[in-house]
Amino acid sequence: MTEVWKLDNEYYCLYTENRDIMRRIKRYYKDFEIMAEYFKFDKLIGIQYKVPIKRKRSAFRLAKVAQF
Repeated sequence: MTEVWKLDNEYYCLYTENRDIMRRIKRYYKDFEIMAEYFKFDKLIGIQYKVPIKRKRSAFRLAKVAQF
């Protein structure tokens, strides 16, 4: 599951449970800040990122890729 929503006038939030997207963000999108990490039984379930408004298109594309 991957979702994107507007946080304020400068940032979007991106939440993902997809490991491939987490790896892609870690490798290519250095300006995506981690807001929260979600664990269940000491296993990483999902990560919530804070995305600058200028990277809105990238965030929505990552969310769209996760659906397929």
